[in-house]
Amino acid sequence: MNVYEIVAIVLGATGFWKLVEILMHYNVQRKLKNAEIRHLNAQANDSVVTNWVQWSEKMEKRISQLENKNTTMSRTITKQRDRITELEKYIEQLEAEIQLYNKKNM
Repeated sequence: MNVYEIVAIVLGATGFWKLVEILMHYNVQRKLKNAEIRHLNAQANDSVVTNWVQWSEKMEKRISQLENKNTTMSRTITKQRDRITELEKYIEQLEAEIQLYNKKNM
């Protein structure tokens, strides 16, 4: 065998194994990237769920506050209606007294 043939065989064998190594490295990197993408997707989904839970809790709290405020306002309105009714009765009583007074003085 010629030295050139031996060098060519050695370089060819080395190149073949280097090609196999590159292909394996590419496959590992591709799997790693896919795993990272799945991990990022899982994190994003977890973040969305967490944000939704926080939002719904805040909305429930806000609804509860508004319901309490609504109850308070209803009580206030009821008290005001009762007071208006009392004042209307008092006004009717005063008008009756004024009419009696006007009849006496005429």
